[in-house]
Amino acid sequence: METKFERKLGGLEAALSNFRDALTLEPTLFPELVADNIKSGQIQKFEFTVELLWKTVQAFLLEVDGVDAITPKSAAKEFVEAGHCEYEVYELFIQAINDRNQLSHIYRQEMAEEIWQRLPEYVCLVEQVVSVMRGN
Repeated sequence: METKFERKLGGLEAALSNFRDALTLEPTLFPELVADNIKSGQIQKFEFTVELLWKTVQAFLLEVDGVDAITPKSAAKEFVEAGHCEYEVYELFIQAINDRNQLSHIYRQEMAEEIWQRLPEYVCLVEQVVSVMRGN
């Protein structure tokens, strides 16, 4: 029977694939209105993926290490403290959580543009964390 962690990991991998695919669209090739909508969609896929990322790490930590991380930042902290990733990955994980939080609570065009530029880094972050949780 599939565990909660395995279910979450499958969902995260699907979201990651969708997020990665969305970033293959180059907004500058489209008229401004279309480009803005493409960027908004890419950002929304980032937000969704980061939400699934921390919840999957939370389930992973509980199943593998017996650690119950309650918040996104505590999940990232426990993941590095348990030796599952390097500190640089932890820092990027925290930055992704902070960026997701900023987008959810305060929307400014300049801030969204800055975060949008970091989206490729976040794809790499999620790929690294998934690889660790898959045992690769």
